[in-house]
Amino acid sequence: MQTCERWPRGLRRASAAAYLGISPSQFDKERAAGRIPAPKDLFGVQIYDRHDLDAIFDGKLIEAGNDNELNAWDAHWSGTANQNT
Repeated sequence: MQTCERWPRGLRRASAAAYLGISPSQFDKERAAGRIPAPKDLFGVQIYDRHDLDAIFDGKLIEAGNDNELNAWDAHWSGTANQNT
């Protein structure tokens, strides 16, 4: 097992799951449930921040909300907002 210093700050999905000690499929379930924060898009690659993963163990991470529903912000930027002008 690698020590924390040997893990890179940014982890791809399988490495992020291994870092947490769970399978990639369990990682996906926890991510879908909002218990694992969304990855960052760096250089076209989805990267999980090791510090966010550490926060899960520290009890400091607020559960991620469900971002699958269209909200006012999304509607505005997608052009579907109700325009009363």
